[in-house]
Amino acid sequence: MRRPVVLLLAIGLAVAAGVAPMVAMTHLSRQRAIEAERAHLAEYADWTLQRATRALSGTQDALKKAEAEGLGGCSAGHIGRMRQLTLDTANVEEMGYYENGRLVCTSWGAVDRQDIPEDVPNAYLPGGYALYLNVKPAVTGSGTMLVVRLGDHNVLIKPERLVDVLSDTEMSLGVATESGKLIALSAEADPDLVRRLSSREMNGLDDRHIFASKRGAGLIAFAIADRRLVQARLDAEQRFLVPIGLAVSGILVAVIFWVSRQSLSPRTEMVNAIRSGQFVAHYQPIIELSSGLCVGAEALMRWERPDGVSVPTETFIAFAEENGLISELTDRMIACVADDLARLPREDSIHIAINIPAGDMETGRFLPVLEAALARRGVDPSQVWLEATERGFMNADAARRTIERARAAGHMVAIDDFGTGYSSLSMLETLPLDALKIDKSFIDAIGRDAATSVVTPHIIEMAHGLGFAIVAEGIETPAQEAYIRAAGVQFAQGWLYSKALPADAFADYYRRRKTGKPSPFLRVAA
Repeated sequence: MRRPVVLLLAIGLAVAAGVAPMVAMTHLSRQRAIEAERAHLAEYADWTLQRATRALSGTQDALKKAEAEGLGGCSAGHIGRMRQLTLDTANVEEMGYYENGRLVCTSWGAVDRQDIPEDVPNAYLPGGYALYLNVKPAVTGSGTMLVVRLGDHNVLIKPERLVDVLSDTEMSLGVATESGKLIALSAEADPDLVRRLSSREMNGLDDRHIFASKRGAGLIAFAIADRRLVQARLDAEQRFLVPIGLAVSGILVAVIFWVSRQSLSPRTEMVNAIRSGQFVAHYQPIIELSSGLCVGAEALMRWERPDGVSVPTETFIAFAEENGLISELTDRMIACVADDLARLPREDSIHIAINIPAGDMETGRFLPVLEAALARRGVDPSQVWLEATERGFMNADAARRTIERARAAGHMVAIDDFGTGYSSLSMLETLPLDALKIDKSFIDAIGRDAATSVVTPHIIEMAHGLGFAIVAEGIETPAQEAYIRAAGVQFAQGWLYSKALPADAFADYYRRRKTGKPSPFLRVAA
């Protein structure tokens, strides 16, 4: 992924990570505040229901006693008993007695007026108790009362006694019959909302209120509060949740920037480039000097970025070695070579040389990878030549085991850039190698008055003595070619013949210079 895209994506994600948790926490705190206030009001509605039920239960008990004792006649004993029941029952203000449909006495005494008829009940409570709402007492003349009647007796209750529940915030509490008749209301409230809450159990909020109601035995109790109370709870919720949102935002932003930084790091860029196929193989032809024919090539890795920039080989190879990615590059090269060889005619005896890192040469890690890639593409192992620098042979015993396994599988093995490292003649004599490649630095010294110019003939002579095939690298002039041909070098590569070519260009180059006979360079040593 390109750096500008990564940066834009990182910035976008960072902004989202900074904003989203805050938006989420704000929304969550609002929902929590609403739900908390709903639960708060539902709790008060339940308490109000319990309060009203207890108050009415006490009055009902008093009425049942009066009826069960057969009180009547408004005698002194009757009136005294009604007075005693009134005093014994906490919420009863007065008890009365009806005879022939008219009130004749109360707990205060006989009624002088004979024109107080019995009214039609507004509602009934479970158990046959008649309920009269908004009654003005004829005897005492006190405020509006709630009347409950059973048989010939009734009791007067102050409606506010049913809703006298202490609250911790400003709210209206109410009680209604199950048929929707309002019995008591602790404070003014929206009439339409009161009617709705009196008719069914519900909870919710509107533009101005938040509310809840609870249904009990014959009653519905409700609580109504101003929606502004939600804001108070919201402030409390936000004092708790917003810091959490800020912390989450900070963590997410930090993670995103860390991930984007990792994505933009050179190592991650190289890993992504390997996996996305930005690394491709180019091929520098190897020429048989005796015939002038192309018999193979050395595979060289190239990094072609999507923006068109080519990363210098020495730069990314050194970086891969320092950052533990050289094996991944080797595996990528193996895959490229297997694919490209599979496109060449199978009858041709061409070989491709692959450079093997020192660590892989010692461990042999690459061999199963190579075997699987060639088998998958149907390429003969003899077509792949393995090259290792002198560093790859420093652990001679380990390198020998890898070489033996590779040659047993059908590969040729060569020492690359000979003379620039640490090899000794005795070590070379013990390794089962097939070829030696003379480093370009020695070829450049040919015909010059330089210390390395006298080394080149000795290297060639030593390779002949060990029975190695010899490849001279970096041939750029006809004079250099003439010298190595005269010295008995069999193969050469360099800009005199061709630069490293992309796979298709190399295939075309090879077809134009191919030979119809196998090259002795392709033999596999026994």
